Amino acid sequence: MIRTLAAIAVVCLLVWNANGGDEMPGARQSTPIALTNATVHTVTQGTIARATVLFANGRITAVGANVAVPQGFRVIDCSGQHVYPGFIAPVSTIGLTEIDAVRATRDMAEVGEFNPNARGETAYNPDSDIIPTIRYKGILLANVTPEGGVVSGMASLMRLDGWTRDDIAVKSRSALMLTWPQMDVNTAPWESRSADEQRRETGKRVDALRELFRQAKAYALLTSVGDTAKRDIRLEAMARVFRDTLPVFVRASSRKQMESALDFRREFGLSMVIVGAADAPYMIDRLQKEGVGVVIRRVHALPIRDEDAYDAAYTLPATLAAAGIPFAFSDDGGWQQRNLPFHAGTAIAYGLGADAALRSLTLTPAQMLKVDADYGSIEVGKSATLFVSKGDALDARSNVVTQAFIDGRQVDLTSRHTRMTKKYRERYKR
Repeated sequence: MIRTLAAIAVVCLLVWNANGGDEMPGARQSTPIALTNATVHTVTQGTIARATVLFANGRITAVGANVAVPQGFRVIDCSGQHVYPGFIAPVSTIGLTEIDAVRATRDMAEVGEFNPNARGETAYNPDSDIIPTIRYKGILLANVTPEGGVVSGMASLMRLDGWTRDDIAVKSRSALMLTWPQMDVNTAPWESRSADEQRRETGKRVDALRELFRQAKAYALLTSVGDTAKRDIRLEAMARVFRDTLPVFVRASSRKQMESALDFRREFGLSMVIVGAADAPYMIDRLQKEGVGVVIRRVHALPIRDEDAYDAAYTLPATLAAAGIPFAFSDDGGWQQRNLPFHAGTAIAYGLGADAALRSLTLTPAQMLKVDADYGSIEVGKSATLFVSKGDALDARSNVVTQAFIDGRQVDLTSRHTRMTKKYRERYKR
């Protein structure tokens, strides 16, 4: 017992030290704001030079080069700077983990294989010290995704600023997260099962998943006609996939995994997004035919096979763009999401168009999560979720975010990183 209490005390001390900042969530917008003289990257209407963006009550009211600023607006001169829609992290564990080496601060996985009732927002920590470091790179929305098992749970699309999950959640249930069973035979020395045994085990897991979806589909049908005699929280959560066409995000990288997942999609008529998709170049025709989008796990990655080209991961975005397959960028874990813009920048260096790269960080993930009516581009009527950068937001050498707004609320851009930068720059001055 004493050892347990001591361990808890150490964890609390580590978290307290990590959360030493005093960043305050932004207040609801009360004064209309005008961003003037900026290069505005609208995503849907191209790039507008020396433009103005007006927003009030959290909504964009005007965008253009010849927009007059009405009286009463707070004017922010953005001369020489760029305005972008807020970037979206489509698959992340932001807010679910704080210190990866400390087990007590990791809360992204439940025990068991099937946990559709688990929700990302339930465990989300709005006071995470990681969040401000990610906001500083222009990532203002994050799809917080549970992990573990086959059915990991419900993702929650969260604003990266706010007090409680009620005012932070854009969608408390944004997608159902699956991890597709490994379809290839493992030939590693430590694998004691034969190839046939592995295939049988994989078959059993896929069959169990299929049965769960059959039950969920039947449950959705029964509840739609008012039959709620036998309530099941797991099936109740999954019923949204059929009743509300909630997207299903499937972690699948190999060709066999993707083929099996797409067969499953067709069987149940699911709205599906493939996460990982390292073998997507071998699946171009089918992805095109079925209109399934992809979330690329990492661009800064090594080839997965010895025979692959050294730049296979770098050129994957350009390959998908050339085929007209919608894709978005992600990265493993939580704090790593700060690198999303630079994954896109690397992809540009390997053949991806700049406009396509920007869309993959903004409008495409918004479309995948079905929030593109409000987020993902700078358009009249949409949410004023945007940021201002001194340079190219996809270039690690020049991206310096100077202003950020989420639904019109101005976001504090200080973080542990900015405080440490200031501290040690002062040290060298002295």
